[in-house]
Amino acid sequence: MIVKVNVKEIVETVYRSGDLISETALLKRAEIGALIHREHQARYLEGERSEVYIEYADQVDGHEVVITGRIDGLIRVGGRIVIEEIKSTTWELDVLDENTVPAHLAQAKMYAYCYLKQNQLPDIAVRLTYVHVESKQVKILDFTYSEEELYDFYLVTLRLYIDWLEQIDRHEAEREKSLAGLQFPFPEYRAGQKDLIDAVYRNILNREILYAIAPTGVGKTIATLYPALKAINKKDQKVFYLTAKNLGKKVALDTVNLMMEKGLKCKVIEITAKETACFQKTKDCVAEKCPYARDYYGKLFAALRDIYCNEDMFTKEALAEYAEKHRLCPFEFSLDLSYYADIIICDYNYVFCPLTHLQRYFEVGAKYRPILLIDEAHNMPPRNRAMYSGIVAEKQVNLLRRLIGVAGEEYARACDELLARLDAYRRTISDEDYLVVPADWGFVEAVKQLVMVMSDALDEHRDLPRRSDIITLVFELIRFYTVADYFDENFVFALSNDKDEFAVKIDCLDAGKFVLRTIREMTLSSVFFSATLYPLTYYMKTLTEGEGNDVAIPSPFDTERLKVIVLPTISTRYRNREQSIEAIIDAIRVLAGSRPGNYITFFPSYAYMELVRAQLSAYNLDFSLIVQNPDFTPREREEVIELFRNNKETQVGLFVMGGMFSEGIDYLGDMLNGVIVIGVGLPHVGGYNDAAKEYYDQKLGQGFDFAYTYPGFAKVVQAVGRVIRSEEDYGVAILIDDRFAYRKYQSLFPEQWRNLTWVNDTFALSEELRSFWRRFAR
Repeated sequence: MIVKVNVKEIVETVYRSGDLISETALLKRAEIGALIHREHQARYLEGERSEVYIEYADQVDGHEVVITGRIDGLIRVGGRIVIEEIKSTTWELDVLDENTVPAHLAQAKMYAYCYLKQNQLPDIAVRLTYVHVESKQVKILDFTYSEEELYDFYLVTLRLYIDWLEQIDRHEAEREKSLAGLQFPFPEYRAGQKDLIDAVYRNILNREILYAIAPTGVGKTIATLYPALKAINKKDQKVFYLTAKNLGKKVALDTVNLMMEKGLKCKVIEITAKETACFQKTKDCVAEKCPYARDYYGKLFAALRDIYCNEDMFTKEALAEYAEKHRLCPFEFSLDLSYYADIIICDYNYVFCPLTHLQRYFEVGAKYRPILLIDEAHNMPPRNRAMYSGIVAEKQVNLLRRLIGVAGEEYARACDELLARLDAYRRTISDEDYLVVPADWGFVEAVKQLVMVMSDALDEHRDLPRRSDIITLVFELIRFYTVADYFDENFVFALSNDKDEFAVKIDCLDAGKFVLRTIREMTLSSVFFSATLYPLTYYMKTLTEGEGNDVAIPSPFDTERLKVIVLPTISTRYRNREQSIEAIIDAIRVLAGSRPGNYITFFPSYAYMELVRAQLSAYNLDFSLIVQNPDFTPREREEVIELFRNNKETQVGLFVMGGMFSEGIDYLGDMLNGVIVIGVGLPHVGGYNDAAKEYYDQKLGQGFDFAYTYPGFAKVVQAVGRVIRSEEDYGVAILIDDRFAYRKYQSLFPEQWRNLTWVNDTFALSEELRSFWRRFAR
């Protein structure tokens, strides 16, 4: 086995110890640590060197080993060379010795052995230098080691590390052998499935970007995972299956499990959100509050070896079991374990978000080459823009001031400068809801300074009431000044006064170049797939700057089983909504009366939905209504879905387009018999969307389409897509709006809508429905 490894990775694997710390403390520690290193190294005398690169080749137990790293300092003390390792610390210096943090001295000793061997020295001096972050006082620990002493330590350390690598290597050999013999796990392909498999496989081999329109029923999960695994031909290649839905994660896990039953040898991990994974009621990642954070790193190596040697499916349940066994934070454990998995199933943000991406995979110099399979890719444009956007809300800063004031009035006063800046901005916005202003770097710096003060308060006062709420508020401030580092013509600096809640925002208008940079610089290949990538040009432009190939797979279902009816005589524009209500109610009553079953009417907004509901409720209805509430919890959502699953009478849901009921749900069989889509789904006119319109006018000459038409139509397609979820399903979709008759919208209609009928009134609608139901009567 050939091993090329950095000294820091060796010692942090074998000797690392210590508690988990919060994100704010970690950020602060990294910045201060780098500054202290530079300040200390600036005092070096002439001839002394800092950040000295070292590379040492050796043979250990038959393995070729190449060790690399950067020595903090090569200095001279008493005329002889000394290897110096510099560490910043918040601990009191008098409690520190060589055993306090074993990895610190271990790192210095590994550097010392490599340098000693390269320079043929009989012995060498090592200095461990601790610098206190506040007082800047220094504690020096000096050691001298012979070649024999260092060799013994070096050999023990490398054997522990190599033993771990050998376990990984044995698994990877089994994985490669199983991949070579892996067969498609079904006796035959579905219609269009083989075409998708071939396209994905070629795309990965060619290291390209692919957009795949894969309708429901194609079996896109296996049609992407199977060729991705078959295309793996190097140990540094791993598969990331990205999905925003828990259902999507379950389907991916089930698909991998099916291939494992057919002989695949692999390790797969499911990464879930921190809030979901956490064992504690109060989420506070400090050792004083959380036993799973206490000495997390000291317990980690044993836990990794335990689960790796005994499990292949690192599901959230398995992660919780082993995390509890070893008393580790389950979320952080999943992140650390992900580096040893072959397939990582997770949310988009672990790849594309500048704050939460997995650093070992998606930072410059990463040794792995991920293959990205991006499910439900129609969700990506708004998600990516949100990842590169930040907000400082006046209400939230006032809340932070009140909560942090418990730690001392000086901390509360630290919020005042930012509040003064917010107040001054609020006075300039007048009656406008959204105002683009020049980027204010003084404001960004004030946010950054406040974060540093809040980090001090959190470090010094571990028992603050509502500490987790404070951390959440501070993290939003961190996001704001982090995305500011990316600010260019793709962003706007804006003042927002939505519903009288004032905020300063950095809004990303187009995250495409950041997505493309991640793909080009950090990955081997990427596949974006969804049933609803319409129009394709919108997704290609907003996700990868127009780069990539595409494939469209025909629906495997009989298109005659979906009856699309357009009622173009009704305008649902804002100015015409009052006049449209009676016609919409007539259409709902006609549909509900055409056949007993479950139906949904999708509206463009809650306000419009409420206008219709108020008048509809006045009728003596022979069906029940289910009305979406904007504050529905996930549990209430499931309760509503259950109503559709177990129902004998006719019921009609009044839901909002683009909401929790319009995508990511399989309404199978008689769970859903038809939908009505009210309007073309245009987003709210003005504000951010107008800024996006102006941006895309300048960039592509298609501002209205990219800011309004295409995002709106995507919601229409998603709503219609709820009707047919299996080859046995049949149902209707009624589109109500005169704009559906426009050539622009007709050019966007998916191929599956070719069985489309135009009607001008509810009488004609009733006749079309009667004819369709009669045809599919059971």
